[in-house]
Amino acid sequence: MDFDLKTYKHFKIKRYFKTINCFFFFHGTSLKNESWIKIEQILVNHKLKYFRALNKLLINTLKNSIFKNLTVLIHGPIILLNSNNADLTFKELENINSLINLLALRLNNKVYSKRQIQKLRKISYFENVSVFHKTMKTFTRMPYYKLKSKRILPISK
Repeated sequence: MDFDLKTYKHFKIKRYFKTINCFFFFHGTSLKNESWIKIEQILVNHKLKYFRALNKLLINTLKNSIFKNLTVLIHGPIILLNSNNADLTFKELENINSLINLLALRLNNKVYSKRQIQKLRKISYFENVSVFHKTMKTFTRMPYYKLKSKRILPISK
């Protein structure tokens, strides 16, 4: 088995996409070690798990997957973040550091842009799925309530 750093990182990116249902894409800048250490400390303090992927390696991996359209977003080092910390809000995550910027969210094999996820309150995967389930139940019952509220009035002569 060819086991060098590049194949390991390629394998890790593929595994990240296959196993984790909910994670965030952050665009990082080319940082010096001191700046990156500070960002790592902030991420650890917020109980976030991260993987810093190289630009070319991530593009090649995405081209061979169902996420081909994501290659347009990538113009530098990408940080993949995930967390099971239910207390962390979306606003805190968005403003975690000025050196990294939120690009998108992957949730259940779909990628949502920053604009689409502005209304999210919590980061927890299970809470987001339960909210989605509740809204779907509400929307499926809505036509019934509208029909029930309209009464058929007898025609007067």
